[in-house]
Amino acid sequence: MAPKIQVVILLLPFLLLSSAVAFNITAILEPFPEFATFSNYLNQTKLVHEINHRQTITVLVVDNSRMSAISSLPEESLKHVMGVHVILDYYDIRKINNIPRKSFILTTLFQTTGIATNRMGFLNVTHKAGESVVFGSAVRGAPHTSTLIKKVVAMPYNISVLHISEPIIPPGIDGAPHIAPISSLPKETEPSAETPEVEDAPTESPEEDIVDAPANAPGESADTPADSPEADEPASDASEGPSISRKKVFHASASTSLRSRLSIGAILGLVMWIVFL
Repeated sequence: MAPKIQVVILLLPFLLLSSAVAFNITAILEPFPEFATFSNYLNQTKLVHEINHRQTITVLVVDNSRMSAISSLPEESLKHVMGVHVILDYYDIRKINNIPRKSFILTTLFQTTGIATNRMGFLNVTHKAGESVVFGSAVRGAPHTSTLIKKVVAMPYNISVLHISEPIIPPGIDGAPHIAPISSLPKETEPSAETPEVEDAPTESPEEDIVDAPANAPGESADTPADSPEADEPASDASEGPSISRKKVFHASASTSLRSRLSIGAILGLVMWIVFL
């Protein structure tokens, strides 16, 4: 008997530790009938077993009156959506409020399935003005409208159950194609501010455009280009020709008058010399 007692005493700390870590999400939600539909969906999709085998978890629950938004989903899509409401870490209201970043991303149970695409397995948490906190899918363009209401249960640091205002349904999680709204597109892909001008362009008179274009072309072809090398050379020759000929005529006439003056002077000098003699 003594050896058995010793074995039990040795295993007691481990048994106490395991019992402290283990929890049952169904038993936790049972005292809250307003979350009965949410609890039933966890059982229906067999997510209870996965949740109970986690050591640290946060479950975002929605009350019965707001669960109609996902009640018509196919079984597989319903399981995926319910998995989005299970965060793979412990977050109570105090821990969320103490996170310095205005917006941050959390990993959900759906991400562990390996089939989550387009960031469907992540949640975006944002601190809004007035100290409110909103949850939404991390899919680009997804709405962030699920507001944190209150704490339901907190067992630091194993499980936290938080009440949110409405289900979080990532766009496209049901297999339907998702097109991000224009406001969520990168700035370089958004329509530019000049788009209205492009739309107004057809209202301008097309005749003016047609007239302006040909009017310039014939003018340019008819006029000799100012920078045309072929046009420069003849122009310079033609302009220099008359000036050169005028210079030659001037020099010729000047030399002729000089010679005539010299001849007259020589004759007068000879006559005066004869008269002097």
